[in-house]
Amino acid sequence: MNSSSRIVIIGSGGHACVVASILMATGQKVVGFYDDDEQKWGSHIFGIPVVGPIQQLMSSKNFSHGIIGIGQNEIRKNIAEKLDIDWITLIHPFSWVHPEVTLGVGTIICAGAIVQPGAKIGSHVIVNTKASVDHHCQVGDYAHIATSHLAGGASIGEGVFMALSSTVLPGVNVGSWATIGAGAVVNKDVLSGATVVGSPARKVKSKLKPASL
Repeated sequence: MNSSSRIVIIGSGGHACVVASILMATGQKVVGFYDDDEQKWGSHIFGIPVVGPIQQLMSSKNFSHGIIGIGQNEIRKNIAEKLDIDWITLIHPFSWVHPEVTLGVGTIICAGAIVQPGAKIGSHVIVNTKASVDHHCQVGDYAHIATSHLAGGASIGEGVFMALSSTVLPGVNVGSWATIGAGAVVNKDVLSGATVVGSPARKVKSKLKPASL
């Protein structure tokens, strides 16, 4: 990646603004935002236009690389699987990522984040502001780690969302597409698709009543 690259950002909400700020901090050129909300078309973020719908990228020749600026994990996965774009990996200059860390394409490391030696982070992951991923952690594709903490040797699967101030303790595994609630402390393995809250974290029980016979 060099300063002559022309980058597009998919999405134009709050997270897209953060992504744009990281690109500008690293000296990259953003040529436009693409968003399916037509009310945003023609508006500007940091003087950069919101050009049009995401599908328009299929025929555009005005860019060399792209990045997804959308926080929702499922949407990020859908877009990444549908678009054939040269995705970039983005690291804020005020973060710390050890040279022995593995980062997948499309992953974003935000300001103040720390990623320690031996960590392996998948594609299109968000390690958000001041989040930390300790040594030898595993992070699946499309995960989103808010201002949260993964302790040494912990792992989270594809699409996991860790809400603000949540923590996964050393060696604990969190299954794919699970949700860790704000402030939760996860001290034992979490099944795929589960939602856990509290300290220690407990699975949220469904409030749906069984159908009458």
